[in-house]
Amino acid sequence: NFPAAKPLDIQVPNFPADETKGFHQVPFAPIVFIERTDFKEEPEPGYKRLAWGQPVGLRHTGYVIELQNVIKDPSGCVESLEVTCRRADAGEKPKAFIHWVSQPLICEIRLYDRLFQHKNPEDPAEVPGGFLSDLNPLVFNRTVTLKEDPGKV
Repeated sequence: NFPAAKPLDIQVPNFPADETKGFHQVPFAPIVFIERTDFKEEPEPGYKRLAWGQPVGLRHTGYVIELQNVIKDPSGCVESLEVTCRRADAGEKPKAFIHWVSQPLICEIRLYDRLFQHKNPEDPAEVPGGFLSDLNPLVFNRTVTLKEDPGKV
């Protein structure tokens, strides 16, 4: 029950803590992606994100989603969620607002560890062999793929 016939353009602050630094537009379409950790079928006590009977708000949109159906693959892993969407002011305020992205750009991200093994690599008492001897051999850890908001380009 998406609220519009075509995607909506949502104004999102570049820096949520300081809206004077400008805004960018983000499309809000019928298909939205959320972080895997923002949903649990069987939440533990105190869990405030999306779960059965526990709607959440989508940050900056003014809309709330509520779980209707969980779609799983043959091995039982969650593939997608079907939700209903309503205006945030048309009911009880949700316990949480979550990050989301719609019509995302697929990005490859490289995750790195610390360059040096010690906090002060130039301190001879901490690293007698000098900072070059303190280089972390495993600086590059892994490459991951994520879905990024197209308004940041």
